[in-house]
Amino acid sequence: MILVRYVLKEHIAPFFAALFVTTFLFVINFLVEVLDKILSKGIPASIVLEIFGLNVVWMVGLAVPMSVLAATLMTFGRLSSDREIVAMQSAGISPLSLMRPVLVFSALLMVLLMLFNNWLLPEANYRSAMLMQSVTRKRPHAMIDEGKLINQFPGLQIWVSRIDNQSAELYGIKIFEIGGSYPRVITADSASMEYVDMGATLMLHLKNGENHFVDPKDPERYFRIHFANQDFAVQNIDDRFERTDNKSRGNRELTIEEMLEVLKEADEDYQKLIEEFEPLIWQNINDLNLVLKKDTILPEELRSKEVLLHVGKHANVAALVKREETEVLTRINRMETRREGILKRMAIHKVEIHKKISTAVACIVFALIGAPLGIIARRGGIGPGTVYSLGFFAVYWVCLIGGENLADRLIISPAISMWACNAFIGTIGLLLTWRVARR
Repeated sequence: MILVRYVLKEHIAPFFAALFVTTFLFVINFLVEVLDKILSKGIPASIVLEIFGLNVVWMVGLAVPMSVLAATLMTFGRLSSDREIVAMQSAGISPLSLMRPVLVFSALLMVLLMLFNNWLLPEANYRSAMLMQSVTRKRPHAMIDEGKLINQFPGLQIWVSRIDNQSAELYGIKIFEIGGSYPRVITADSASMEYVDMGATLMLHLKNGENHFVDPKDPERYFRIHFANQDFAVQNIDDRFERTDNKSRGNRELTIEEMLEVLKEADEDYQKLIEEFEPLIWQNINDLNLVLKKDTILPEELRSKEVLLHVGKHANVAALVKREETEVLTRINRMETRREGILKRMAIHKVEIHKKISTAVACIVFALIGAPLGIIARRGGIGPGTVYSLGFFAVYWVCLIGGENLADRLIISPAISMWACNAFIGTIGLLLTWRVARR
């Protein structure tokens, strides 16, 4: 029991130190990438602090597994560098006995992190999205960066040379409509913005500009039209943001129980789709087979010189067959598009379910690999521990993000995408632990 308390004492302090350091690194990155843009838009300090506080939640969720790895490396690295592990082995105490308290502590963190990921994190993500939507509703220019090409809106690219954050006026605007065969370009000296249609449309009030476009019916005709004032509507603005009502939360704003309900509904939609299309498609194919057997295979009495009299009939039959095949193929393509949409909806929710659990299990996986690595490396201290943990977690996170993208595109299964890296690192940890135990 004394040994257990000693190991935990050596482990818990580095854990909280590493948690502070890793969270601080996330905070610095967030300040540089996000808050700088928000602060430059003149958002009130209270709103900025609220946005920051809500985003700290996901930072802590990522920092906990990293901190377990860093603390384990530091603890066992110090014990190994000070020859304490050698002394304990001489007294008949195996390294596995030293690892047991750390693994139990990591298991406790795993359970807490599962609850954290399932209950607190989705709510924080939801409130953050709702707050950001409120900010952009009140200050539309908050979503636009000056001097950068904005391509978040479907079929549009927008360029703004300068933004007056006090008056929310835009200057040096260029709008590229790229949806048609020939792009349309709109330029304006300045513009103001407002939301209309209950926030579904962003209206740009353009001043002193030009329209440039080509006549689609006659590409040789080019038009250049000057205007003093013109309104330009950017439709479906809500597509850029998660809606703030409970029924339309994104997958990262739902608990596991809520996502299971979504999967159940998606599975029901999938079965309805099959029931709707499959009989229709196969019935058409059966009818087509009858036509082929009846009209394209010549009976015995027609196999003569008089077959030329039936050329018109067979030409009509061939056209009928071609039309039937085209219709069936159209139905199949329509069904496949809807089927793929349902499967992708199911995949992104399955990925999120597995991610909530696998990132929590990573606490044990990182403890399992951190202990033998610390013993072998024989280097304690927060510096080496943080460096090693950042390296391992970078690899882990790249695999997690890559696996998520592959699963969302239906290339690999969600379970494999979220658990492969845990399995790989855990296997290495077991092998290293076995090697240390045999020394």
